[in-house]
Amino acid sequence: MFDIYLTDVQKKVQFKDYPGEHPVKFVLNFKKIFPSVMELMLPVLPENENLEEMSWESTTADFETFKLLLSGWGIIELRLNAIAQYKDRKYADNLVKQAQQKRKDFSKSQPMLSIVELDYLFMHEVHGLIDAELVELGEKFYLPTLRDLWKNKVSAKVLQANF
Repeated sequence: MFDIYLTDVQKKVQFKDYPGEHPVKFVLNFKKIFPSVMELMLPVLPENENLEEMSWESTTADFETFKLLLSGWGIIELRLNAIAQYKDRKYADNLVKQAQQKRKDFSKSQPMLSIVELDYLFMHEVHGLIDAELVELGEKFYLPTLRDLWKNKVSAKVLQANF
């Protein structure tokens, strides 16, 4: 569990819905997947510098985006596990690497995109690649669901990854 101070409503909330034991390790690892996490959740080191007591600052909107990224990654992991069963783990990991490369390409070709938009595009690309694999098994596409979840967070152009 970790404490988050929502600066816009001046309220503390406790967040428990994350994998792992240690919140600081979790956030540091999660920012490797979604770099925007460090913009959405700002660390606040206590005076005694004890990482066990670290808290975080965010706005309500940024915290909601953080939770959306977290649930989005959970779905990706489930779908990657399905791909790993269908093909193998190396193949599933390669899909993530392809999506990471696409994210880098977008950051170079579309410099006006925010870091959150780039994180969304990474998820969009991962789901697109997984959809292409799982459609052979009769699995329905996930991209329409992803777009519906993010429609109020990113522009229509980003939502469709249409540049």
